[in-house]
This record gives sequence, structure tokens and C-alpha cells, in this order.
Amino acid sequence: MARPDGSAAPRGIDIDPDDPAARAFLAFYRLLRRYHRHRVSGLERVERLMADGQRIVLVANHALDVVDPLLFCAALFERTGRAPHFIGHARGWFEVPGLRAISQRFGVIPARRLEETVDALRRDGLLMLYPGGNREAAMRSYRDEPYRLRWQDRTGFLRVALEAEAQLVFVAAVGTDEAYYQSALPTPSGLTRWLDEDSGRYDGARLGFGLAGPHLVPGLFPLPVRITHTVSEPLELGDRERARRDPRALAALHAEISERCQKLLDAAVARREDDADVVDRAVRGVQGWLQRVGL
Repeated sequence: MARPDGSAAPRGIDIDPDDPAARAFLAFYRLLRRYHRHRVSGLERVERLMADGQRIVLVANHALDVVDPLLFCAALFERTGRAPHFIGHARGWFEVPGLRAISQRFGVIPARRLEETVDALRRDGLLMLYPGGNREAAMRSYRDEPYRLRWQDRTGFLRVALEAEAQLVFVAAVGTDEAYYQSALPTPSGLTRWLDEDSGRYDGARLGFGLAGPHLVPGLFPLPVRITHTVSEPLELGDRERARRDPRALAALHAEISERCQKLLDAAVARREDDADVVDRAVRGVQGWLQRVGL
């Protein structure tokens, strides 16, 4: 399939399913899929855009772990045979041995590299990122701001989509805020300094807990909540050329897209009880009790 301009259709990262890293990745995904009773709604919308030769930027709400992107990425790979590039924290993804290997095999791009990101999107056509970053994942209070997007001044995702002439699609993740219990306790200062030794931007981040205790190792023993992803239709970006050249137009577009994505996320959260099971309700009930007693 060719793109509308006649060039070859980009289809994301081509991963060899027989590669040992890919097999381990998919085996872990299948375990987590059963554990979290994972579901994806609307994935055919991404398939349709890929079949039409469109470049795609997937944006989503963010919680502090790799379980969420792993579940969605692997579901997309099983369905299409392709995986998206991801934007990852330079230290968290590229200096942890296990995550470093994943980053190298699966096309993770260090954060804050706009030109490199646009080039990868133009070449391979499929990118997923989390505009709120760790401000949304680590610094947000999950009990006071459940499922709140914190995309203020984060315009990079829009600039990437505009520069690469890509479609923008929102993926609402529900269950991710509860996959680890965010306590009222502070994260150890040694860990926050390791994440960002210079700026102190993670000071005050709250410590999470999974089944095995403090949440210090990504993907290790999350709580058995149900996780659901809902994929939106492509979001209308209006006058792309004006948004590219006029900062005020870009800011207005950012506010509009952020508001629309928050509404899509709110709607997905409102529907969660339709799919909730006994285990999911029980885990969230215990978390609610812990919050009420101030832990």
C-alpha cells in the first residue's frame, strides 16, 4: 500500500517474532494480559490508518510503570505485526539493563529529541508517546487527580504530528492508576536523585506499592486490576500550516486537543464498571479505604 503522495507506506517497526527478545517480550505480555484481563477497544482504527498509508502519532494518559505501554504495544504487534516507536525517559529506559535492551530492540527514542523523533515518524510511520511524561506519571496525586492529563505547555507531540503530516490518535488507558497503589509516603531521595540528579523535579514523588512491596522495579508484581485501552478516531488538527508557523495558533490547538482527550479519558473511566470484575472492584475498594485513612 502506498501513501497518498505515492511514497511507500510506513508501517512501524518490523520485529522478528523469532528474535529471543521479542519472544520474551510477548511471553511477558501474554502473562500480563491474563493477569490484568486486558482489553483493547478500537484497535481497528489504527489498522485502518495503517492500511491507508497514514503516519500515526498515538498519545495516551500516563501512569508510573511499563505495564501500560507494554500491554498496548504487544496487543498492536499481535494484531498488525508492527510496533510503534516510543519516547522514553533517557535515564530510566537507557541506563537500566533490562529496559536498555528493550529500548535498543524496539526503537525507543530518548525524550526531548524532536528532530530524531520526527525523522523516525517520517521513516517508520508509527509513534507512541505520553505528553504528560513523569510530571503526570510520578508527580500527580492519583487520589486527588485520578486520570487527569497534565499536558500544560507540552506541545512536542503536536509539533511532531504537524511536522510529519501524521494523524493524531488518543489512547485512553483505564486501570493504570491503580496497577500500583500510590501511597502518601515520599519516594526515597536516593531514587529520585538517580532519576534526575540535577533539577530535583521528582522531589516529593509518592512511593507506590505492588504485591511485592515498594514499586522500585518496573513491571514487577503489579496489583491485579483490569486494564482497558480505548482507541479514539483520529483527532482533527485543523489548519496545520497555521499551527506550524503561529505559536498562538499552536497554543490554541494544544488547549483544544488536551480538552478533547480529557473528555475521551473521562468517558472511558465512566464506562469501567461495565467491564469490572470482582477482583478489580476488590482491589480498588481496598485502595479507596487506604486513601481514606491517609496511608
